[in-house]
Amino acid sequence: MWELKSLNSNEILRCLNTISSHTFYMLVGNALSRKESLSIVRMADGEKLLLDLCNKNHDNEFIQPTEQFSAEWLKNFGVSDIPISTLKERLLSAAKNSDYFAASLAGIQFPQYNVDEFSPRGFYVDNFFPNQWDEPMKENLFKKAGHVLFIHRNLHTADAMQIRAKYALNVKVTYLALSHWSQADDVIKKAHKIDAPLVVYSAGPASKIIGPEIAKYGNIPKVTLDIGQAADRWTFSHLREKADKIRFNL
Repeated sequence: MWELKSLNSNEILRCLNTISSHTFYMLVGNALSRKESLSIVRMADGEKLLLDLCNKNHDNEFIQPTEQFSAEWLKNFGVSDIPISTLKERLLSAAKNSDYFAASLAGIQFPQYNVDEFSPRGFYVDNFFPNQWDEPMKENLFKKAGHVLFIHRNLHTADAMQIRAKYALNVKVTYLALSHWSQADDVIKKAHKIDAPLVVYSAGPASKIIGPEIAKYGNIPKVTLDIGQAADRWTFSHLREKADKIRFNL
């Protein structure tokens, strides 16, 4: 639980140098309006634990289930059977190469969440922005883009987003599946050919590199948003009834 406590000078500076969720929303809108690229990567305790695990093992070894990471967890988050060296390189590359880094604010309160070291910067973005943007904000974001690329492991989640965006918002959503770290390079290549100016993705720790890579290269500049486990919140469930009425001519 977050507690009220006295902060040291570095912690105060970290608070002052964190861009709020709503401020970042305006920066995203600016990039879309100007047809400029923008990427953001989010990291918290999971990435920190994985990096610590990498540092405790040899680079030529492969990730294995541990007390913190079960075999099921590794599979669900797309990092099963990944070489330690690849996982470490990808984690650090994603953080360093993104335009914006959303290092968890919880790191000020809890050391296990502090991932500022992944990419030390003069400023960060509030890690909770995918959860804090409300439904009208997300609707306006999709409408501004007109065409959105959604990258995720779950087809059902993509179906829900595509149907509601199409019928309730008149926005096209293209879907690319990504469920394992080995698919990342292929997804990047495919994304470069898709003319969607906005990309929202949930890629797992080892595939967050897709964000910066997709944003800056390809047919058009793209805004790439790492929404992580908040993906279900981005399926516009509040528009299901409206979408169904239009879809089935009710």
